[in-house]
Amino acid sequence: MVDVVLGSEGQVTQVSLKSSTGYDDLDSTALAAARKVQCTGQGRSLEGTHVLLPVTFHLH
Repeated sequence: MVDVVLGSEGQVTQVSLKSSTGYDDLDSTALAAARKVQCTGQGRSLEGTHVLLPVTFHLH
């Protein structure tokens, strides 16, 4: 689970790990993916909005 903080235009300004997978490589990958998120506020500012982003890995 990754906590994402958004800027006024929906851009990611901060990410932090809320719960770990137990593997540093997977945690780093989850944080990197979360940094690429872009949200839309449909005409309103998203500044400071926190979004909890669940990240699921399927290993084969």
